[in-house]
Amino acid sequence: MSRFVLAFGLLLLSKSFLLAVEPRVPATALAFSPDGNKLLVGGRREVRIYSVSSGRQESSCACEFPKISAFAFSPDTHALAVSGGTPGVDGGVVLLTWPEGKGAGHLTNHNDQATAVAFNPAGTLLASAGADRLVQVVQWPQTTPAYRLDGHSGPVLAIAFSPDNALLLTASADRSIKVWDAASGQLRRSFSHHTDTVHCLAFRPEKTTEGESSSFQCASGSQDKTVRVWQPAVGRMVRIVRGHDGAVFAVAYSTDGSRLYSAGMEGIVRVIDPDSDQIQQSWKAHDDWIYGLAISPDGQTLATSDWKGIVKLWDVREAIAKLRQEIR
Repeated sequence: MSRFVLAFGLLLLSKSFLLAVEPRVPATALAFSPDGNKLLVGGRREVRIYSVSSGRQESSCACEFPKISAFAFSPDTHALAVSGGTPGVDGGVVLLTWPEGKGAGHLTNHNDQATAVAFNPAGTLLASAGADRLVQVVQWPQTTPAYRLDGHSGPVLAIAFSPDNALLLTASADRSIKVWDAASGQLRRSFSHHTDTVHCLAFRPEKTTEGESSSFQCASGSQDKTVRVWQPAVGRMVRIVRGHDGAVFAVAYSTDGSRLYSAGMEGIVRVIDPDSDQIQQSWKAHDDWIYGLAISPDGQTLATSDWKGIVKLWDVREAIAKLRQEIR
């Protein structure tokens, strides 16, 4: 089945594939493989792997979690960390080899679902966040404990290391974003500007220049219907992006840092100018809540996923959006 969706603007999309993921399983975990040829989608106790070129499922990897929340590839691309668990019971991180997809260990270090996972760019630390309000950080690849962060009063929903390895940011249902020293785990500062749950974080890709870590910017999305941009190293909120009519569940920068994508409760993807508060384009991508955004390594394809488990691939190079293929 195919149909066409037209939209106009500078940055909207050329073509998209619609992937049918396990019905009624929200697709919250979404990531492109390091080479950009595969798309990984979290299912129930499995990671589904799709071809980006055809939109067809090619394989799957078994995973112990009934609910998978996030993926992270190690900087050397040889390992895949999968966070998840059983809500209200336990959670942690499953480690898989890549591209083989074979089990390489697991960290069952949360008393509730593990909500997020991230490697630092240097590949020396692996952090997981949990609904148990904790962040567990281990040395990589040894997986020996480094430190534990317990400064949030609500579930921790997102984590992100700065591109220069200096900082670890955490976002929580307690409405705060906290900035930690990534080496020691010491709290540097806390942002409390959001007025509701903070769901997501994304650092803007930039080339690291020695002595200029304060230039790194991080975007956050919240239940308060805003996207906010920060300079966490200096403790500054740069701007507020309004214009959303629902909670923002996902944010993602393009690989060159020239665009910021946001999506959430409305099922709308917005393209934000990363250097201002202007929304440049928007389109209705799903008829349900969007939980996942991922940008391909070459910056040409955007993946979106929703509460129903539907995943779409969008070509972000041209000016007309077109739904090319549905797979059922």
